[in-house]
Amino acid sequence: MEYVACNLCGSAQAIHVLQAMSDLLLQRNDVLSTFVQCVSCGLMYQNPRPTLSEMSVYYPPDYESYALEPGLQDSSWWLRQTIQYGIAKRCRYLTRYKRAGRLLDVGCATGVFLRGMQRCGDWQVYGVEINEHAVRIAQRYGLDVRLGTLEQAGFPDEFFDGVTLWDVLEHLHDPAASLREIYRILKPDGVLVIRVPNAASHDARCFGRYWAGWDAPRHLYVFTPTTLGALLAANRFRIVAQDSQIGAYPTFLLSLRFWNNAQGKSSPVRDRLIGLLGQPAMRLLAAPLFYVRSLGLRGPLLVTTAQRMG
Repeated sequence: MEYVACNLCGSAQAIHVLQAMSDLLLQRNDVLSTFVQCVSCGLMYQNPRPTLSEMSVYYPPDYESYALEPGLQDSSWWLRQTIQYGIAKRCRYLTRYKRAGRLLDVGCATGVFLRGMQRCGDWQVYGVEINEHAVRIAQRYGLDVRLGTLEQAGFPDEFFDGVTLWDVLEHLHDPAASLREIYRILKPDGVLVIRVPNAASHDARCFGRYWAGWDAPRHLYVFTPTTLGALLAANRFRIVAQDSQIGAYPTFLLSLRFWNNAQGKSSPVRDRLIGLLGQPAMRLLAAPLFYVRSLGLRGPLLVTTAQRMG
């Protein structure tokens, strides 16, 4: 474990936000995490936290982002269509601003998004991923995915037309350093797209410590539109668009699952209810309500499009 200062302003003064957070995703009660909030700039982060070398135990081969690709072919038609719809939506965020060029997906897992981008334009795609198991799967599809961190990849200056981080920035030990590296490798007219959990969302307030956006100990930082905007500006990026009308229902279900996992004793009634809420018909019926709840950047996931300053 290690203690750190604020990644945004450098202050070491912070107040506790949540303590004794167990690993609700992997249901490990022996893992206890603490989140604090910087008194100077408001950034929330895990402190103390696992070191980079200690993090691998929290990303087993069956971690959901890594297990998605191997299990996709055996999943239901509805799930496959839902995943493909989500990938197409991610592609549209980038292609609104760039139609072709070189693309880097940071934390690309098994490369599902990269293959989606190959289908929607003249894109030369690259990825970086720290999990060897996921990299091997991505490389089976002929993708140029490199094992290691972004900084270790050593890409040339101003090499990429687009860089994406889908649900990744909150996992990084030094987001500011990664943004500086992205600034270096992104072309002056390039586009950066980031999606992170939104601590200013209605879901964060409703679920409290069971909100999926905490996901301790894997999420080292938790952002709001304000703190993410400040971090981007501090590293010479300007925001050109922000949206939180994405992923509201799946994130709600994940938070509900975290709450259920924390109850300890299994309950057939709770399990059936969560299973019912996961049905396609329920998702369709709830869509208008969750759309309204996501207005005004209050949705559980925040997508930010940015470009270099100068």
